[in-house]
Amino acid sequence: MSSEISELIKLVQKLPEERISEVSDMVKKIIEDNKSSEEKTPDCPHCGASNHLVVKFGKNGDKQRYRCNSCRRYFGEATKTVVESSQFGEAVWKQVIRDTLNGVSLDTTAENLRITHATSFHMRHKILAALETAESLEPTVISGVCEVDDTYVLESVKGTKIPDDYHRRPRKHGAKASKRGISDEQISIMADVGRDGQVYTKTANRATPRKEDITDIFSGHISKGTLVLCDGAKSFNVLSDVAELSNVKNEKGTFYNINSVNGFHSFVKTRHNHTYRGVATKYLNRYNSLFSIAYACNTEECTERIYNILIDNTGNFRKSINDVKNRDILDLGQLVN
Repeated sequence: MSSEISELIKLVQKLPEERISEVSDMVKKIIEDNKSSEEKTPDCPHCGASNHLVVKFGKNGDKQRYRCNSCRRYFGEATKTVVESSQFGEAVWKQVIRDTLNGVSLDTTAENLRITHATSFHMRHKILAALETAESLEPTVISGVCEVDDTYVLESVKGTKIPDDYHRRPRKHGAKASKRGISDEQISIMADVGRDGQVYTKTANRATPRKEDITDIFSGHISKGTLVLCDGAKSFNVLSDVAELSNVKNEKGTFYNINSVNGFHSFVKTRHNHTYRGVATKYLNRYNSLFSIAYACNTEECTERIYNILIDNTGNFRKSINDVKNRDILDLGQLVN
């Protein structure tokens, strides 16, 4: 351990002065995460026996190994979880979660944690894919009073070379759409924000969502009898079939304010356009799941909540590299020229 500390000190001494404080905070956080991890004894992921029937049983490398006295099987802290096949521990995963929440670039994450760019990418998208899966397994259901609305972001094929026959020409970050107003270059993001802070958001389609899109997205996510508030767009009337739409106007005949959902959309656009400098459209629903969590709590609360999802062995969240790249991605299809 002393040689590792000496090596770390040498590395820190080579850093620019403005980076030393940042790295120091990161090291403190990693030490704290490791301490908290060492204090936990997990339940058995095989038979579900509580942790008082579980004993420590040596180590596999630097990772703690356990044995269940009920089913007599062995396991590690990450068995049957997203992080099962990872060589990294809780501290590194939590730092990747923090960097994801804060929009730190993949290259910066890779540099700070001394991992490759590809590893940084796969870890980040394992996290995002697990969040999307968790939402599908335990859907957010909003009741009482909620606000619904849509917003739009530009289609992005970030990270992919545009083919010659694509329906539009390539554009640089920050460029505007070639068509005015809402067009097929815009991707719709629908959001449902409850007055109690719950959020559900999902990408619907290109341009203005159809009634079928609205029904498909919100069905099962708004409980019966909920008062649904919107901006008065007629397409939202279809929600009366989903949630018994009570009224979109107040007793004075004017529309209710929908500041909550508008605030969430501002948050999404800031994260999308500035924090992450664009999100590839095929991964947009993964980020939508992240935005729904990040909007309601601070970084540390989100980090703990997301990490608990990653180590939940009841949700079958394990993701291979192939899953991360190709499974459950958003496919809106190629437009015809």
